[in-house]
Amino acid sequence: MSEGRNNPAKEYLNRYRHLVQRRESLLREIDMIRVRATSTSIRIKDVNVLSSSKIHDQMAEDAALLVDSTAALDAIVQDIDVALREILEAIDAVDDEKLKNLLTLRYVEGLSWQQVQIKMAYEHTQTMTYHGVALAKVWQWMKERTKTDIDL
Repeated sequence: MSEGRNNPAKEYLNRYRHLVQRRESLLREIDMIRVRATSTSIRIKDVNVLSSSKIHDQMAEDAALLVDSTAALDAIVQDIDVALREILEAIDAVDDEKLKNLLTLRYVEGLSWQQVQIKMAYEHTQTMTYHGVALAKVWQWMKERTKTDIDL
């Protein structure tokens, strides 16, 4: 299998760092929504206790927004967590520890090829050869998994 840009295993593994970054951004957004909704000292003045259909309860609206927004974002974060676990499962399905280590350093930790070579004490050619073998094993796992999903 070629290591070119269209290698499905490589593209699949490359998603890991992007998913982690997206999850971190969403978690920061959830925190910011919670901070905005719970900082009531300014908004408490907007609450009017008179009963009227025209009265607008800003705190209640903020609380509802908090629940709705964080629930939607939490669902997306959960989907991202599932995708991350699947990628880690693909790496773990590789039967050689040095290949797992190479994939983890490159795709999970996001190290450059030079950093991977230094950590593993491999030459460039050796690293690229092992990488190709590892990608072939991940690609095989992906095909078997797809076949299993279709059979279900």
